[in-house]
Amino acid sequence: MAVFKLTTKRLLLSGGKRLEAGMTAEVPFNGNTLPFSNSTVKAEIQRQFKMKYNVDFPVCFMNGHDLNVEKL
Repeated sequence: MAVFKLTTKRLLLSGGKRLEAGMTAEVPFNGNTLPFSNSTVKAEIQRQFKMKYNVDFPVCFMNGHDLNVEKL
């Protein structure tokens, strides 16, 4: 199982909730790449940011263009 480190590239805003540039989360996934089209992956990304920063940011506003993905 691989672990991917996600880092926000820029400020993300949605309904008063925000993810600042540089916030990170680690997401485990069985594969060589992290598919953003997978709803399970999106839910895990949201869960990791909520656990670390207590921000319940909507998944629909997160995509591969806003996040740097690094395989650890």
